[in-house]
Amino acid sequence: MADIRSYTREKAKREAEKTNRQSRLRLVKAENGETFQKKLFRHRLSFFYKIILSVLVCAALIVIAVLQYKNRLYEDYEVIGTVDMEMAGQAADIRLGSNILTYSKDGARCMDAKGNVLWNQTYEMQSPIVAVCGNVAAIGDFNGRTIYVQDSEKQLGTISTNLPIRNICVAQNGVVAAVLEDTKVTWIYIYDSAGKELLYFYTTIKNTGYPISVSLSPNALLCMVSYMYVDAGVLKSSIAFYNFDEYGKNQIDNLVGGYNYTDVVVPYVQFMDNETAFAVADDAVMFYTGSQVPELLSIHYFQTEVRSVYYNENYVGLVFHNDAGTSRYRLEIYDKSGENVGTYEFDMDYFEIVFHKDTFIIYNDEECQIATMGGIEKYHGGFKKAVELLVPGNGQYRYTLITKDSLDIIQMK
Repeated sequence: MADIRSYTREKAKREAEKTNRQSRLRLVKAENGETFQKKLFRHRLSFFYKIILSVLVCAALIVIAVLQYKNRLYEDYEVIGTVDMEMAGQAADIRLGSNILTYSKDGARCMDAKGNVLWNQTYEMQSPIVAVCGNVAAIGDFNGRTIYVQDSEKQLGTISTNLPIRNICVAQNGVVAAVLEDTKVTWIYIYDSAGKELLYFYTTIKNTGYPISVSLSPNALLCMVSYMYVDAGVLKSSIAFYNFDEYGKNQIDNLVGGYNYTDVVVPYVQFMDNETAFAVADDAVMFYTGSQVPELLSIHYFQTEVRSVYYNENYVGLVFHNDAGTSRYRLEIYDKSGENVGTYEFDMDYFEIVFHKDTFIIYNDEECQIATMGGIEKYHGGFKKAVELLVPGNGQYRYTLITKDSLDIIQMK
């Protein structure tokens, strides 16, 4: 019996030790599992923090680089390419998209920014007038009866009118609006680039006034006309909008809306895009918006008369004599929502102001100023040769200069 009891005690003891060992093993495994999970979590958290830190460092470096770039000032420029050219004495140069259109009484030609001639068009005109929209141009003869429609690559067509031409404008698709003079009425004809009459309507001094400015939207679905007339001895102006889409076809003469202004002349109207337009009076600027029936968006009045107007698809710049300031001129810049986004004073004489990306360039034949929309002057200096036209390039602060005998590509430095 003693041996059995001894055996039983030993067996129980072994079973208890085995159970204890298993319990300790489970405890160790649990502790090791928990430690592994903690280590894995800390590793993942550390990796996440490293990624966040790297992103923040890269973002900070990008911000610093952008700020340094935006605040960088230029002292001079270098000519990185030049092409010798012969310019006709009576020729004029204008931008046609990123290319250069040169025209005179005898013909026109288009060159790219490297001086390669893209096309030549010969004609005979007494007083050529040119309208441009993007990379499309219409060239007509004031008081003549022919209009040539070209883009930057080729001739799109020729338009022949049956009445003398007084004014023209063109859309991005080559559609042309021509103001034609008759004995008692003035007609506005709409042609496609091949010369086909799309529609027309007439105006009279008594009913509508005389059309002094006309503009087509880039897609040619809207037309904006400024009329001037006298009513009971009072000078008045009206802005009329015509719609050539389905909506306008149901209206008399496609007229969908208009605005009247008393004792003021509105000599300039212009579309910025397919649904944004502006009109400039002697002492005011009006912005309109709408793709079917444009409505007045905002109007700004000035104490002094507007001296000149410049624009692109994003900005409108108005220049005034700066009577109250220390500089001779004041440039006020508006975006296409009609908001004033900056005022810039300057002294130099100018014959053009160009908006390009986030900068504007004021220049004449001898010098130029380049500034940002925020008013930071990036460059103010002279040209090495007399400049007839400045064309912004694809690269930032790279420009093409047209002179009397060369085309020069320059890079600011």
